Amino acid sequence: MHNESPLAPCRAEPCSADVEQPSMARPYNSPGAAPESGIEQQRQRAKRTAMWVGAIAVLVYLGFILSGVIGR
Repeated sequence: MHNESPLAPCRAEPCSADVEQPSMARPYNSPGAAPESGIEQQRQRAKRTAMWVGAIAVLVYLGFILSGVIGR
């Protein structure tokens, strides 16, 4: 048995201060937009996403029920 790892060691590239890192944040619609309006938009998007996920879950649930009823 040997103690060497089959995987090659990895090194992270040094990060330069001159390079701007990409951001995952969404930009505001206008440069003077208040953060509160951005938060409100984010809440609306989250609510809409939750409604879509809930609707898909209900459709899957109904599909299972109908497949059990029709399968008999």
